[in-house]
Amino acid sequence: MPNNNADPAALRLAAIVESSYDAIISHDLEGTVGTWNRAAERLFGYTATEIVGHSVYQLVPANLRSNEAELVKRLKGGETISHLETTAVPKNGAAMPVSLSISPVLTPDGEVVGIARIVRDLSAQQQAERDALRLAAIVNSSDDAIISKDLNGIVQTWNQAAERMFGYTADEMIGRSITTIIPRERMGEEDTVLGRLRAGLPVEHFETFRRRKDGSLIEISLTVSPIRTPSGIIIGASKIARDISVQRQLAREAEDANRVKDEFLATLSHELRTPLNAVLGYTRMLRAGNLATDRQERAIDVIERNASLLHQLVSDVLDVSGIVTGKMRVNPTECDLATIVRAASDSVRPTSETKGVPITVETPPTPVMVRCDTDRMQQVFWNLMANAVKFTPRGGRISVRLVEDDQFARATVTDTGVGIKREALPHVFQRFWQGDSVNGRQTGGLGLGLALARHFIELHGGSISAESGGQGTGATFTVMLPRQP
Repeated sequence: MPNNNADPAALRLAAIVESSYDAIISHDLEGTVGTWNRAAERLFGYTATEIVGHSVYQLVPANLRSNEAELVKRLKGGETISHLETTAVPKNGAAMPVSLSISPVLTPDGEVVGIARIVRDLSAQQQAERDALRLAAIVNSSDDAIISKDLNGIVQTWNQAAERMFGYTADEMIGRSITTIIPRERMGEEDTVLGRLRAGLPVEHFETFRRRKDGSLIEISLTVSPIRTPSGIIIGASKIARDISVQRQLAREAEDANRVKDEFLATLSHELRTPLNAVLGYTRMLRAGNLATDRQERAIDVIERNASLLHQLVSDVLDVSGIVTGKMRVNPTECDLATIVRAASDSVRPTSETKGVPITVETPPTPVMVRCDTDRMQQVFWNLMANAVKFTPRGGRISVRLVEDDQFARATVTDTGVGIKREALPHVFQRFWQGDSVNGRQTGGLGLGLALARHFIELHGGSISAESGGQGTGATFTVMLPRQP
């Protein structure tokens, strides 16, 4: 039956102890347990029946029991020990991190007759701390910028990747508006993002630009998620920004490569069709006997000339294929570069004279010895001179000059032709590149000659460069090859 004479205050205190989330234990100065609340049963696994009257030290790891005497001494002196982080041993024997507060139990006249312990399990707290440290390490080691801000757009956190990506340190950005990195013309994006966040909606993979500290723009993919309190209230946003500049550049280069490929195929079909039509047309006329005797020799000349052109086109394409697959080889021997240059000019001269563009060649009186593949090197100079003839109008001129010094032989091919735009100079040695469009082409060819020339020269350890003052000023191509000692 209830004890109607019990002190209400004492009853209230007992109820508080029993309903406490923390384990509350009392024992005498020898360590014999006197009271054991329900939280202690949950925490340590012992019922009150199992533990009351037994030593409290069975909850203390063996290696820490020597410390208990010192704790009791301090408590007898009236000291209270608060929030001591240590380890306890529950019934299952698995060590458990705890926070321990210990107080002396006093008689009305102040004598210490026992000890009260309040024990709190730190397992969840330590796990949360470990999780937070792990998360912080992940955030700081991420290659993506991870940023948090409040609903006013004020930056709260700024990881190391954000520092690298945008150039601002965490100290410079935390407490400032995120608009610091938003270009003026894109300020409306932040209002849109904040509006979605306040509605509880994320922003996923939004591609845009942001401005670095140095003023340059960076292309990013942005994902923004709302930050909520445990009760679900939205208090801010986390942003993950990924630099997609390289990715976008590669995509643009791939698009350019596809465009160049399509233009090349269109050019190739055009360049092959013209001579093929001539060959087929004259062949059929000869077979049908539709040509008079005096025109048959001209027909054979046309067939031979166009067949040679087809052979050159196909050879250039095969050479490029060999370069791309890494199968292109040269067989260098000791040779006279002056002889090669003169032979190339002799091959081009009939075309140049027909067009009315004379070629002058100046070489040293003595041989200029280099190690080279004679056929490939003659192909290089034939390409350079044929190009010069192609882009020089009637009445212009082409000069070829070969000089030497102690280390190099230097050959220049200079024309007075249409010249090269300054912005085009970096591209003239690219495969399939041409200064005029496919649809509006004024000259023939596949745009392979200069690319092949550069590759062959580099295979010989030399270099080739192009110079021009712009349109209408002509062009000069310079070949440098190591001399034979």
